[in-house]
Amino acid sequence: MNATPDQSKPSLPFAGDAAVVGLLLVSFVAYFWDFLFRQCQWAIHETDDWGHTLVAPLIAGWFLRRAWPQIESAGARICWWGLLPLGFGLMWYAACIFGPSVLHHHNLRGFGAVCSLGGLGLLLLGPASIRHLIFPMLFLLVFGQTISDRFMSYVTHPMQSITAFGAHLLLVLGTLDAELEGNVIRIYVMGDDMSSTIIPLNVAEACSGMRMLMAFLAIGTTMAFVSFRRWWQRIFLVVSAFPVALAVNIVRVLVLGLLSLIDPDLGTGEVHTMVGVFLLVPAWLLFLGVAEILKRLVVESADDALGTEGAS
Repeated sequence: MNATPDQSKPSLPFAGDAAVVGLLLVSFVAYFWDFLFRQCQWAIHETDDWGHTLVAPLIAGWFLRRAWPQIESAGARICWWGLLPLGFGLMWYAACIFGPSVLHHHNLRGFGAVCSLGGLGLLLLGPASIRHLIFPMLFLLVFGQTISDRFMSYVTHPMQSITAFGAHLLLVLGTLDAELEGNVIRIYVMGDDMSSTIIPLNVAEACSGMRMLMAFLAIGTTMAFVSFRRWWQRIFLVVSAFPVALAVNIVRVLVLGLLSLIDPDLGTGEVHTMVGVFLLVPAWLLFLGVAEILKRLVVESADDALGTEGAS
């Protein structure tokens, strides 16, 4: 008896057609070249702040690869409604290039690129499969581009103030004579001749903890959607990036202040960078600790286990 091919599993549009996929990829890169080129420039020149944007597309692609079995089982098909977000994204991006100056904004161009990519996915995969692409698209939109300084200032400035206040409080609790004025901490050191020396410690934007926060948000979002199934666990882990980054950054400023007591030059330059890199280790361990606590908070009940066995 001759075996017949299995027709029960739906095939994807253009599945196995490398030429079509390659043409779409080249067309996408060519159309959005200005945005992609600028983004790569910023990521390379400002690696400390935006280097993660070079990795974000790879992580989004990994999320897509991880969801691919669900996409295949959902039954992908051509959906012409995808032309609407695709066309809107293309026209929006064109308006950001050739339109009024108020639209000449990097993040607005990024929205057009991601919107076009989502429309293309809806066009080729259909509404039953596009829900599996929502999270990779949002991840790419948030972490795949450089955020403007004006928008970041809404987060950076409060983090500067909290970091300066926390470091000053710890210095005072350590019986050091210090005062806080704005984001500047002044440490008063009494010399042998009873004269007082002032050591200023400026909590600048680079010390606000924003670099650590963006990295933790990207890593935390990835961990949350891979390790947890409950939404409250995912949200809690992502939100915990804020207090973890703040706490570790307060300790960073505190350490720099103590080092400045030994030598004022130790609070700047390479030592400043080395302290930040060194504190990434306890920061990462603290973040993993939060994830472990969230895992231990949920215990699978016997009913759930029996239900799982019955379903299998």
